[in-house]
Amino acid sequence: MIKKLILPVYLWAHRLMMKICWNIFIHFPLDRKKVVFSNFNGGGYGDNPKFIAQEFLKRNLGWKLYWVSASNYDLPQGLTPVRPNTIAFAWHMATAGTWIDDTRKLYYFKKRPGQFYIQTWHGGLGLKKVEKDCEEALSKEYVAYAKIDSKNMDLLLACCRWESESYREAFWYDGPILEKGIPKNDIYFEDPAPYIQKVHQHFGLPEGTKLALYAPTYRDSRKTDMYNLDYSQLLSTLEKRFGGSWAVLVRMHPNVSYKDYPLTYTDRILNASPYENMQELLVASDIIISDYSGCAFDFPMIGKPGFLYAEDYEEMKRTKDYYFQLEDLPFTLALTNEQLMEQIEHFDEQDYQKKCKEFCDMLGFYDDGHASETVVDLIIEKMKS
Repeated sequence: MIKKLILPVYLWAHRLMMKICWNIFIHFPLDRKKVVFSNFNGGGYGDNPKFIAQEFLKRNLGWKLYWVSASNYDLPQGLTPVRPNTIAFAWHMATAGTWIDDTRKLYYFKKRPGQFYIQTWHGGLGLKKVEKDCEEALSKEYVAYAKIDSKNMDLLLACCRWESESYREAFWYDGPILEKGIPKNDIYFEDPAPYIQKVHQHFGLPEGTKLALYAPTYRDSRKTDMYNLDYSQLLSTLEKRFGGSWAVLVRMHPNVSYKDYPLTYTDRILNASPYENMQELLVASDIIISDYSGCAFDFPMIGKPGFLYAEDYEEMKRTKDYYFQLEDLPFTLALTNEQLMEQIEHFDEQDYQKKCKEFCDMLGFYDDGHASETVVDLIIEKMKS
């Protein structure tokens, strides 16, 4: 009972402290050569902000680079960690010339004139509708601060023509959109061999092992009972259809703790959730199985087989609806394990590649491997003015 009374008071006091600190710090000089990067408000070293940070580090510009870090992540030299929702965090956010985020900012931030806020977003293309396009499924609190966040954004990044057109409406946003691809997709234009070797060594896999990446997205309820993939049957089916020896990498969304997903891992069913870089897993994998996640939509661009498996497809359609009709997608959709195994067994490579090309042409991808460079060039130019 006492804890229930103390917690709301503590949260109220913390919010008040952050607001007071922020409102004091904004009166200090702005450091135009300071950048604060954030991935899921401290959720690890990854996603689009990571690739922009790496480009900064590669250029050795001598800028002050801070990474919002909720835990002791292994950050490269040149990136300074700062814990989220602390006085130090408020100080750096209030005095940095540039913010780079991949998710919505929290309630208390206050953007100053001259600060440059780049929103890379984390999802990219996906099947389920997001933000304003599914507003009725979002909380009023979230919608309120999402609108404030969008008013403060100075730049959105888009991977394709379709995304550019949909973002303005979906994100309550009428500002500039950089149509040069998204930084995390740059890796797809590099030699994949080093990443394949790195992933195999990390998981202790024999050379030549083929990889299936299972990467479902999260549900608003944070439930995991729809992740019912039959891993033994999957491995058997993959070997039957494609040959060779296979392993499955299981990757939960950052909003879902893999500890909440009851699964016994083995030498062929591997926990890939803690692995630092999703894009490296995508490059190293031979097929992907997902549901509504944007990661599945990377595979048509790089020509690898993708399959959708979603037991709650009809339920999600009722609550959030979808951007694409199934006939528009190059993927098949399975509502059960039996359907998924049948679709893998009868996978037609030639037909799939044809559908991938048509899908990519319809979307109009901008990616060319230079998105990170373009973003850093833009920041440097912006901070000169």
